[in-house]
Amino acid sequence: MKIKLFGLLVALSLVLSACGGAVTENVSATESAGATESASGAGGGGTVVFIISEEPPGLNRYLADAAISYQVADASVIGLANANDKGEYEARLAESLPEISDDHKTVTWKLRSGLKWSDGEPLTSDDMRFTWEVISNPNSGAFNATEGFALIESMDTPDDVTAVLHYSEPYVGYVSQFSAALLPRHATGKPEEMTTWAWNTNPVAAGPFIVSDWRSGESITMQRNPFYYEEGKPYLDTLIFRIAPEPAAQTALMISGEGQVHLWPSEEKVDYDALMNGKAEQVLVPGIWNMSLDFNLSKPGDDDPSASASHPILGDIRVRQAISHAINYDTLINDVFNGQITSSTSPFAYGWYKCEIPRMYNFDVEKAKQLLTDAGWVEGPDGIRVAEDGTRLSLEMQGYTGYEPLERVEQFVAENLKAVGVEANIINYDYSIIFGSYADGSPRKTSDFDMLIFDRGYNLEPQGEVENSYLSTNIPTADNPDGGNYLRWVNPEADAAIAKAGGTFDQAVRQQAYCELGKLIQEDAVQNYMFLWQDGYGFSTDLTGYVVSTWGSMTWDVQNWKYK
Repeated sequence: MKIKLFGLLVALSLVLSACGGAVTENVSATESAGATESASGAGGGGTVVFIISEEPPGLNRYLADAAISYQVADASVIGLANANDKGEYEARLAESLPEISDDHKTVTWKLRSGLKWSDGEPLTSDDMRFTWEVISNPNSGAFNATEGFALIESMDTPDDVTAVLHYSEPYVGYVSQFSAALLPRHATGKPEEMTTWAWNTNPVAAGPFIVSDWRSGESITMQRNPFYYEEGKPYLDTLIFRIAPEPAAQTALMISGEGQVHLWPSEEKVDYDALMNGKAEQVLVPGIWNMSLDFNLSKPGDDDPSASASHPILGDIRVRQAISHAINYDTLINDVFNGQITSSTSPFAYGWYKCEIPRMYNFDVEKAKQLLTDAGWVEGPDGIRVAEDGTRLSLEMQGYTGYEPLERVEQFVAENLKAVGVEANIINYDYSIIFGSYADGSPRKTSDFDMLIFDRGYNLEPQGEVENSYLSTNIPTADNPDGGNYLRWVNPEADAAIAKAGGTFDQAVRQQAYCELGKLIQEDAVQNYMFLWQDGYGFSTDLTGYVVSTWGSMTWDVQNWKYK
């Protein structure tokens, strides 16, 4: 199933022929010339073209759950502090990391002096207060990076650079809480109208670049922010995020020199580097993107997103266990991806909270078949199992579009499941649907799915996301649309482990609690973690100054980039 170099060259030649030469749709001649000209600019100015597979729905980090949004937004929208490539928090808009009181309930942030928004207006502690007001508003629509905001009882802003936060109880994720973005009071709108703000696609921001042009379905252009706080930065003048859905077209753009950065190439490094012939190379770094097959424990399609009614097939743990036993993990890792991915068994597979949890349901076809037989599923005339009432053991497996390696995983898993009598029908949605909101009718939010297959990752501080993903009180419903427990999993022991991890600042105790949770997830077979991706990016060899980070997007340090 590996992409062969010869086959890819044929595909690229077909793409180039169809376009009459180099693939040039969506980027003007001026933009292409700017990219080429900048390659000899000795690090001063210039344009960089990023090749991305899909258009982000917006750049508001509080409304976006799809990773594609971060890849673009982080060039423009920044917060108080972020994790660096070493896994340490470092101040951005803040002067330094915050001070915390002895009882861990008062946190004091100091902003850098003289900060300005990209329109030249002062950036002050009142904007931090406004950010809290927006995210805490139950009607704002915010659902991402919002953890812990409800614990902030009040905020004092004694001067323009100081914000004192008073928490109702200690919150272990206080350092990362405002890392997604600060929101400008003067340039946004009413908190309850955040989902319709014009700011979401044209933000007045504080990062190194600002949006100057957005051509839907084609490209997003950013220019340097003249009020960026780091003197002399950014070094580049212009960023263009060019949308090219087809993998072959993406690679062709890099070969032709029309692109300088390639997000998530579908080729393995050895093939990609050979294709680029010295013009670019693929840079890999251990990733946080953890691939899992997720099971819906509740009945889909009944207009009841709660956990009150059990899934007619997956509600039986023996079926979930059988599916997990049916997957040949070693072949997936070593043959399908030639060892370019690493095994994973839980959400806690990296970072300071990493847990060494043995795989409970190893590849065992006979065990899988026996479990299905015990559960009342017998082999039908075409090999797919049926129940006594004639119900076919057929399940939808939903993923996302635009990433060929995921399609390889889906096909492999479907073939493995078919071998034990389970029919897995692959249905892929674009990011805006599968990672959409409850109001948008996203299947995972409304419980309209059987199985999901996609990768997700926790940041350096995972507690808020863990609470949202697994607490029994966080099942998405009309009354709790921001809930992230779309598995509809209810387990008091899991709730207790999560509370234990969030109830102390002792990292060793927290790590132990996360490992307890990881074991429960596996024991109850509510998710089947398979492997970790490596993050891969194609970079022009004329580009310098970038650092690829496990903990950051492709643009997390774009203010430091230069040409040779």
